Amino acid sequence: MDYKKIHDNIILRANSRVLIGYGENHHITPKCLGGTNKKENLVKLTAKEHWLIHLLLVEIYPNNLKLKLAVRMMSVRSNNQEREIIKSGKIFERI
Repeated sequence: MDYKKIHDNIILRANSRVLIGYGENHHITPKCLGGTNKKENLVKLTAKEHWLIHLLLVEIYPNNLKLKLAVRMMSVRSNNQEREIIKSGKIFERI
């Protein structure tokens, strides 16, 4: 499976739309891979897209512990986000 292609297609689609309703900011190139906070490196994703993008990043860069930690942090409830808690043991096991 081409995880990078799926990742890039989600980012491309998100960059070409106006998201109505709840969204989460995402670094297109993660900061742990040299990304910056510049506007051109940020995209607004739905909560589901954001979660999926981070799972894809773990598949693309399987040895990057910071990306794995990001997925773990996204799996718990936060007061400022509307994301549901992820409950899949299979996902945790894979990461």
